[in-house]
Amino acid sequence: MKKFFFTVVFSFTMFSLSSQNCQNNEVVLQLTTGTWASEISWSITDTLGNLIDSTSQSYINFTTYYDTICLVNGCYNFNMFDSYGDGWQGGSYILFDSLGNIISSGNLQGSFFFGSDLFSINSSNCPVLGCTLPIAVNYNPNATIDDTSCFFLSDNVNLLFNWADTSLPINNFGGSYTDVYGLAINEGEYAVMGSTMGTHIIDVTNPAQSYEAAFIPGAQQYNVTHRDFFHMDHYLYGVCDQGNSTLQIIDISNLPNSVNLVYDSDSLISTSHNIFIDTINKKLYSTNGVVLDVSNPNNPSFLFNMGFTFHDCYIENDTGYFNCYNNGLQIYEMTNNTPQYINSLLSYPQQGTNHSGWKKDDIYILADENHGLSLKVIDLTDLNNLQVIALFNSGVDSNSIAHNVIIKDNFAYVSYYHDGLQIFDISDPYNPIKAGYYDTYLLNNHNGFAGNWGVDPLLPSGIILASDIQSGLFVLDFNYDEESICHGDSLLFDTSYIKVDSLYISTIIDSLGYPDIMITELSTIPVTSSNQSFSICDSDSLVVGSNVYTSSGIYTDTLSSIISCDSIIYTSLLVNNSTFSFDTLSSSISIIWNGIQLSESGDYSVTLVNSSGCDSITNINFTFSDISTINNNNNKERTLIKKTDLLGRESKEKRGAVLLYLYDDGSVEKKIIIE
Repeated sequence: MKKFFFTVVFSFTMFSLSSQNCQNNEVVLQLTTGTWASEISWSITDTLGNLIDSTSQSYINFTTYYDTICLVNGCYNFNMFDSYGDGWQGGSYILFDSLGNIISSGNLQGSFFFGSDLFSINSSNCPVLGCTLPIAVNYNPNATIDDTSCFFLSDNVNLLFNWADTSLPINNFGGSYTDVYGLAINEGEYAVMGSTMGTHIIDVTNPAQSYEAAFIPGAQQYNVTHRDFFHMDHYLYGVCDQGNSTLQIIDISNLPNSVNLVYDSDSLISTSHNIFIDTINKKLYSTNGVVLDVSNPNNPSFLFNMGFTFHDCYIENDTGYFNCYNNGLQIYEMTNNTPQYINSLLSYPQQGTNHSGWKKDDIYILADENHGLSLKVIDLTDLNNLQVIALFNSGVDSNSIAHNVIIKDNFAYVSYYHDGLQIFDISDPYNPIKAGYYDTYLLNNHNGFAGNWGVDPLLPSGIILASDIQSGLFVLDFNYDEESICHGDSLLFDTSYIKVDSLYISTIIDSLGYPDIMITELSTIPVTSSNQSFSICDSDSLVVGSNVYTSSGIYTDTLSSIISCDSIIYTSLLVNNSTFSFDTLSSSISIIWNGIQLSESGDYSVTLVNSSGCDSITNINFTFSDISTINNNNNKERTLIKKTDLLGRESKEKRGAVLLYLYDDGSVEKKIIIE
């Protein structure tokens, strides 16, 4: 947005004022200086080397200049000069046409006296070198050949908000801002920003509507380059490293409505580069060696002195890791308020000025504040045998410089000065992999100290806070793909298939040679299974999914879902048989059989339910005979077949029972058992 603002304002003012003087093509030069601006100059020449325009102006640091140039159609070179031979030190240029389109842009980076960029004005006879990717910060719509100069604002990190106060004084670093610290209280989230004037508390609960909720003036103001913060319970602690400073303790319990400065004194701490609070033991460590008891924030007291100074520290339950400049990393135990030496790391690969670090579990990441040096991963498994197990860096420039680092989950978040926020996956501490970045400092300059100072990714919401010396607070979001697959399936990632729960990172190179970081966090959803048992009759069937079963057995079915994963069903099926019976019966009287009245000869059938719950089909051939026939039959010898009750069920003789006696000649006798 800042670049667009300059372009719009310039297009409105400069082009309209100069249109009466130029009869050809108006071109506007926007020149932004860095440090040592008095050493730079420029010129424009045509393809024959004829001088078209140049500057004799003496430039000042960190200033933007505009010049209007009148050019005929043709091919030109924009020539950059540095009298000392160390490049433009953060300076850069942009050429705009009359519509505000970028014609050419670039800088002189590195140890050079001279550099040149080719550009054209309404001419197809000469190639136009430049960035041809619209998503790049320095996209040149007139470029016909990509010169690999494209640079990008971010990868996998989104900007949610940028807060800045343009009224603040500028310090010796060419900016107004120092460190940033995140805190959560009263269901809100806040960014604490240090500046040349004091402490700003920015409400970032709703990032898109962030605002300054409170400001606490510093005891030392104006030419301030560093403030540092820490909080415990509902108090914020702040220090400054310049001038007549104090330790400030601020009651933040009433945020976002108000804050209350409860302590502001230099009696215990005047200046301090950093502070760290052991919140378990309520001890505040100052980098000048002083350790305070802050169990009573309204009245902190002196506990002991470490006996040495350090640049930064990390304290965990009375065990301290101290960054001691050229004396490496020192580890002490302070349980009894008497520092006890444990071990130190005095020599390690790419050693520089031991600046800062962060611990998580048995891993410590160390940053040396020197141009071109990598960060170090240290194995803390055995404090008596400290080992550097990996080196890693931003990969942006040979002069890149890391400043501060914080570890959250499996990621290291690094404020990388000129390269902005850099994020690394450290799930494998032996092989850290770059996972994303957001460049808060767009100038292509890696000399001196500028850009991203501090970082804090520890707020509960997951947003990332980054402070830039020149541009203020950046509220950021680390964004990558999260994919779920069913167990047994696979997902194509880059050029291979993945199927195991993990975070996958791959840097691909597009057709123009630019890198793009791909990240996918894969989780597998288990396939569910269940068991079921059924009994059916031989005339029925069981349907599971699309299968129909009619026989006893154990069956396995996989049921698919369009919104979830497959489920496996194991079915145990028992098929029970129906039963069938046939009887004959003769009677001279009307009888009731299985609920049916039999008074005429014929075949009768009834369907009952057997013990398995299936059909029991009973049939009977009934003969209705007159009494004389039965009597004649009684005079003959006959054999008893069975005894039944009036429903046709076999039964035994018992007192009071009415039974039917069935004989082999078809006769039936009805008897009542009296005794």
